[in-house]
Amino acid sequence: MLTRLLVKNFLLIRRAELDFSPGLNVLTGETGTGKSLLLDALGLALGGRGKSDWIGSGGDDLLVEAVFRADRAAARLASSLGIAAAGEELILTRQIRRRGGSRCFVNGQRVLQRGLRRLGAQLVEIHGQREEERFRLPEVQRDLLDLFGDHREARRKVRDLYRELRTQQERVAEHDGRLKRLESEEEWIRFQLGEIEQLRPEEGELEALRERVRGGRRQRESEEWLELAETLLNGRDGAVLESAETLDARCSALPDEPPWDALRTEVHALRSAARDLHRSLQRLRRDAHEGASDLHAAEERLGQLEGLQRKHRKTVDEIIAVAGEMRTQLEELEAGSAMREELENKLGECRRALERAAARLRRLREKAADSLSTALAREIRGLGMKGCALRVAVEPLPGSREGNVALSGGTILGAKGSERVRFLVQTNPGAGYHPLGEIASGGEMARMALALRVVLGDRGRSLLTVFDEIDAGLGATAARAVARRLQGVARHRQVLLVSHLPGIAASADRHFRIGKAERAGRNWVEARPVEGAARVREIARMLSGDAGDRRAREHAEALLAGSG
Repeated sequence: MLTRLLVKNFLLIRRAELDFSPGLNVLTGETGTGKSLLLDALGLALGGRGKSDWIGSGGDDLLVEAVFRADRAAARLASSLGIAAAGEELILTRQIRRRGGSRCFVNGQRVLQRGLRRLGAQLVEIHGQREEERFRLPEVQRDLLDLFGDHREARRKVRDLYRELRTQQERVAEHDGRLKRLESEEEWIRFQLGEIEQLRPEEGELEALRERVRGGRRQRESEEWLELAETLLNGRDGAVLESAETLDARCSALPDEPPWDALRTEVHALRSAARDLHRSLQRLRRDAHEGASDLHAAEERLGQLEGLQRKHRKTVDEIIAVAGEMRTQLEELEAGSAMREELENKLGECRRALERAAARLRRLREKAADSLSTALAREIRGLGMKGCALRVAVEPLPGSREGNVALSGGTILGAKGSERVRFLVQTNPGAGYHPLGEIASGGEMARMALALRVVLGDRGRSLLTVFDEIDAGLGATAARAVARRLQGVARHRQVLLVSHLPGIAASADRHFRIGKAERAGRNWVEARPVEGAARVREIARMLSGDAGDRRAREHAEALLAGSG
């Protein structure tokens, strides 16, 4: 709901600030006073196109600010645009600068113009010849028919099954494409897998091998030392052990005296130590020799695994995982036909369920189209369009568009069903039916929209609805009918319009008079709410052209009393 509109320096509007009521809001005033400028200013705040030529002489910038109380859908969109919430309030601001450029803000945050336009479409619907591009779209007319018939559940069922069908189709296509690729790569996969399985690498094996090789090489170095030590100790003539034994044997020839006794003891100890050392060296060499063959096997295995890593440019653990994937791929090839059959069965079940749901939705739409056509025809006649006839046509979707699917019998179906809906209008008897968007008169277009809003009642979201040119060419009787219907629509949603007809003005919940005032030698547009005696005078002016005419004022008072 629009709560306030602030306009500054917009053509002849120096400053205007309007506070709106929840129901029917009407702008009136003499011809040429600038009533439509306020609707144009609102359009700017909603993201419409603007020009620097619209900047008035009161400054360098044009500013329009529209304050709305937003519903959940508008709040969600604002949040998706990154706009910080301010309770239920959304403040849409548009600034156009004389030096060039336009800036858009929501709740003080800078946004792109297209973002402002998207948000504006979630807050306001405007009906009139210039603003009916969206209203004339077949998909929008289909949504309106479904809103009238309350087809939410049937549409949701079709949408969900349609999405499931598309998912199943993608799965079948993905399965077929994958099998085709696997078949072309089968020989290569088997060769690579055979090479890996021949080595049978194990997780963590490479590091364990490297540690074994490092240990084995250290042991080999020890063995070389042991070999050298044994050679020096007992591996040649005159080695340490032989020399020690010779010395020990000849000690018996030494004198049996204290100094020599001590020497004999030391030589004997040397011989014993050399023998013990020799036995230790022999034992260690046997152990080292047994480990040498293990080192060779470990080095050979390590070389094979490192070569496998270089070839695949992956670690051993990654190669093991790749081998598992290859086995899975080969299993997939073997089970391909059975899997294809299972996917096709699921696809067929989904298709049949979708066909049933789409047929039910089509029947509901056809029934609702007859009821809506009858209801709209009745409303249109009551709005003074007696030569006009309207029918709601439910037709098959034309051709195959991207995203649509073909069902049995050549039926084309999208996420919202297998039909398009068109509102067809005959403006004069015998003129033939044409799409609603081809109506030339903005007033007729707005009254069509009003008839639709009356028929829809409280269905749908409660947006601000603007009816542009709705009273163009209306007589007194039709004007009263329009006024009654506007009041009915305003019970469910906020309505804003410009009117030249006193019967409509008298029906307003809030009435603004648009006039001109001279300031500093220039005429400026002013907008003021009128109540009580001021409102009686304004309606009297609309009746007779003279706000002071006694009979006109009495008539105005009667209109106000009858509109309550």
